[in-house]
Amino acid sequence: MPKNIAEEITEAEARARQILQDARAEGARLLAQAKAEAEDLAKRSRQNYHRTLREKILKMEEQADKVLEKTIEKGRNDAEELVKSHKTKVDEVATWVAEEVMARYGSKKS
Repeated sequence: MPKNIAEEITEAEARARQILQDARAEGARLLAQAKAEAEDLAKRSRQNYHRTLREKILKMEEQADKVLEKTIEKGRNDAEELVKSHKTKVDEVATWVAEEVMARYGSKKS
């Protein structure tokens, strides 16, 4: 038996509402999925950025340590050279002072 046109329209409207509701649900699901993927991508990007920065900082610290070691070694060498270059002068002055004291006050034994 043929359906009445009003029933067909009502059924078509119900199908249309269901299609619209399904489309909205699918759209919301796709939007949520896209947001989750975007957040995940942003999180991974931040992690990679921090990892890269940490690696660069470690490399810079290693380079700084090498420069520091060279600077300390150079300072030690310079200090040793200074001590060596003044050692003879100190010995000469000490000998001269001892001779002057001996000459002026003599060698008194009590």
